[in-house]
Amino acid sequence: MCLIIHKPKGVDVPLELLRSAIHYNRDGFGVMAFSGRQTLTVKRHRKACLASLYRIYHSVAEHECVIHLRLKTRGNVTVKNLHPFRVAPKVYMAHNGTLDVPCRIEGRSDSWHAANDYMAPILQKDPGILHDQEFLGQLENWIGPDNRLVFMDAHQGKTVIVNRNKGIEFNGLWLSNTRWFDADRFGLPQQERIMPGVQALPLTPPPFLKPQTDVSLNRQIICGH
Repeated sequence: MCLIIHKPKGVDVPLELLRSAIHYNRDGFGVMAFSGRQTLTVKRHRKACLASLYRIYHSVAEHECVIHLRLKTRGNVTVKNLHPFRVAPKVYMAHNGTLDVPCRIEGRSDSWHAANDYMAPILQKDPGILHDQEFLGQLENWIGPDNRLVFMDAHQGKTVIVNRNKGIEFNGLWLSNTRWFDADRFGLPQQERIMPGVQALPLTPPPFLKPQTDVSLNRQIICGH
């Protein structure tokens, strides 16, 4: 489930949107932002606390950033399962939805396994492929229409959103869905809320995206509290 907010530089995220989002996504949050030349700031917080979310957001509000608010479906409520996940040096990923991938480590989420076992191996070898349209099209086919992936690549200073057209544009922001906040308060159509625990459709990865489990990036860099 969850909600992802992409905020371009020069756009603001309303406090009421953050308040509503954290009310419905109570399993922690993470923020990543382009804070300098080829530099990403990444912060995570295990507890759903509006004051902490606003403080962290305010610290990067002058930059382009991505906010991920978690509502768990698979995996424990722990810092290790908080987005964004590091998938290559200076490249991080956030996910919204549910992916039916093998979860080899008990307690780790489907998102964690997708990031570490599928995305990290290929992006470590070739981070530039993240900007290849054929590759992105194959990713869209793999994850299906109910999932979104958002990458921030500090090498190129670019944000890549997979299934962007499945999200919502709102006052300069991009929102991954309108299920997990009070969308009608902002004049947006409220999508049906599918409760956590719903099974995802089985995924068959394309040949280039075979899982690998010996990736060295499984560690998390925790900058929040």
